[in-house]
Amino acid sequence: MSNVKKGDRITLSYEGRDFEVIVIDPNGLGPTQPSVGFGFRMGEKYVGPAQSTLSDWVTGSEGKRELKLPSGRLLRVTDLTASDGNDYSILEVADWVALAVDVLVNPGRTGKAKRAKIGDFLTWFAVKGFYAETYVALKGVYTEKDSRATTTWLESRQLGIPARKLYTDLLQSEGCSGFQYAEWTNKVYEGLFGMPAKEMKQVWELMAGNKKVARNYIPEAVGLDAVRYCEDMAVRMFIDDLTEAHDSAIALTKRKYQLDSLGEEPGV
Repeated sequence: MSNVKKGDRITLSYEGRDFEVIVIDPNGLGPTQPSVGFGFRMGEKYVGPAQSTLSDWVTGSEGKRELKLPSGRLLRVTDLTASDGNDYSILEVADWVALAVDVLVNPGRTGKAKRAKIGDFLTWFAVKGFYAETYVALKGVYTEKDSRATTTWLESRQLGIPARKLYTDLLQSEGCSGFQYAEWTNKVYEGLFGMPAKEMKQVWELMAGNKKVARNYIPEAVGLDAVRYCEDMAVRMFIDDLTEAHDSAIALTKRKYQLDSLGEEPGV
């Protein structure tokens, strides 16, 4: 650690993301405990705001430059030449988190997709950090194995996102628009559960926490997993007919999740 120098640049793989991390101060957090950050390009890639937007937020002159957040708060910008010979404008990691929170609280014209990206960035850092502290409190240590387990769990919660995008991309490529997306969603729900999406979600809301449900009732978590699976299978089985692909996907999903007995409204 004593060989760490200001401007040292490393590639850090963190939760499936490859960050180009740069040392700001070898003793920034204490003796032999460096502070690190990354530049605006990495910020655009993994946090959300465009590099040009971040640059526009920077005020001041050489030697003392600051990034002004939508709330008016100022964050220090460090300009230095890294070990790769390139010049970078850098925010310390904690300041990137502060920036993400600030933009969510004060979104201005920040679009929904950008806000979702920022929220995803914060989720990884917040959940992993909290579990690290919890494991230290419970076990006295947070190991690499613990980190991998938490990562696997977080990734499992995100599995439906890329599958859903592939599904909507397929519908769009076949000319779907507007209410047609909802019509195909209802085809999936009616095929699996015997009712359209809105009604099934109302059933889940009504039955949440209620143990007195019909034997053929499927919990919301399992049901949503079945929907994700069915949409994914529809994409995989599509050749040239959306209806045929959905019918085949529904049949396989019902078999996998044993949904053949469904169709009657759950009762108390």
